[in-house]
Amino acid sequence: MGYCAKNIYSSSQQGAILPFNDRGSAMVKVSRQRSAELRIELLDAAGAELRRVGYDAMALTTVAGNCGLATSAIYNRFPTKEALVDALLTERIEPVLGAQTDAEAVAFWSGSDEPPKLNFEQLGVVAELLLAARHTPSLHDSVYGFLRRRIAIAIQEREKAAARGEVRNDQDPRVQVLMRAATWIGSYFFGLVSEPPKRGEKALNAYTRMAVMNLPFSTPLPAQTRIKARTAPKIRSAEQDDQDKIYVALVDSAAEVFAEMGYEAAAVADIARRAQLTTGAIYNRFSGKAGLMNEVIITKLGADAQILGGEVVQALASSSSISKPALEELIVRLNSDSGGNSRGLRLAARDAARHEPEVAAVVGPLQDATLAAMANFVRNAQGEGLIRSDIDAEVVVWFWSVNPMGAGLVGAAFPEISLKAFSSFYATAMEILRTQPA
Repeated sequence: MGYCAKNIYSSSQQGAILPFNDRGSAMVKVSRQRSAELRIELLDAAGAELRRVGYDAMALTTVAGNCGLATSAIYNRFPTKEALVDALLTERIEPVLGAQTDAEAVAFWSGSDEPPKLNFEQLGVVAELLLAARHTPSLHDSVYGFLRRRIAIAIQEREKAAARGEVRNDQDPRVQVLMRAATWIGSYFFGLVSEPPKRGEKALNAYTRMAVMNLPFSTPLPAQTRIKARTAPKIRSAEQDDQDKIYVALVDSAAEVFAEMGYEAAAVADIARRAQLTTGAIYNRFSGKAGLMNEVIITKLGADAQILGGEVVQALASSSSISKPALEELIVRLNSDSGGNSRGLRLAARDAARHEPEVAAVVGPLQDATLAAMANFVRNAQGEGLIRSDIDAEVVVWFWSVNPMGAGLVGAAFPEISLKAFSSFYATAMEILRTQPA
């Protein structure tokens, strides 16, 4: 019966089943109460389907089918996917996740170090919609509107703390309140293929709070249980070298198309057209779209991801502060939508891994290897006294991996804020790590 708890045809209280009409769909008489229940079931089923396959691959017919309903049952209520998303956000997510994040903002800006208690299933829905909104302007009003309402309330709480002299005044207030959402959203996408550090939530919360509140950098972080080091798996190499010009053209074109459109929306024909080749050229060299994505991941993301990750931790462990222009450049690179290691391509790879086992077998090990290498670097720096000793290396690299990615997605709802405006927050966060606790 899919994601719905009830089937419209399973109870005599749901109304009499009428004969099929001339178009073949069942006509069902339902009470007003049952109609409201069906609406809720469809919205919840839509949320589950969004988390399972993402917005691009979600079909209204599938959502209806998961509830055991005829297609007309959903189209009569939600004529488009956008209408379904708008109702899902306002009727199901706003009263639960919206209320939770608003209450959490009050607690955070009042001084609480406790990790947030959020409905992470609904958070996953919002994350998927933020990803889709990058290339679906029709979602902007509903998705970005939801986020803007949350941020407006958080800013009100931040202003109360600022009036008490508790907030750092050298950062953009909007950036300060966005940072926590950035960590949540980034963690969702990284968590699709890698296990987040267990018991690290409180440390992440306290670390973020220290970066925005007017606290000495040497303030001790909450005591933590040491987290088991992540194992670095082996990464396979590309199947072909760069001597095959057709192979190179296809991989380059696929990287561009996946980054622009996402994995699900990108078609093999789109990639072939971009490369000015036939689809046969793709199938002669790759197992299909998933196989092509794997080659893109290995050739475009593999080495670059570890280089970029290495630059982040080297900046953290540097004995001297990173210059503002250098930090701004690094933040822009982490959130760039162009180039071989673009944010769009990294997100598309994680999206593909969710429902393509062939891709998951490549993305997961690559991400784990990158995180493990970064964590080892941090541990060595801690041993040399370059990074503070009271925060686990796994927590450090998780924050610096997921937060910039999440910042790019939530920041898209605020085009008036440039990526460079985030650099003051990150500069403070770096200095905290370079300061030993009192």
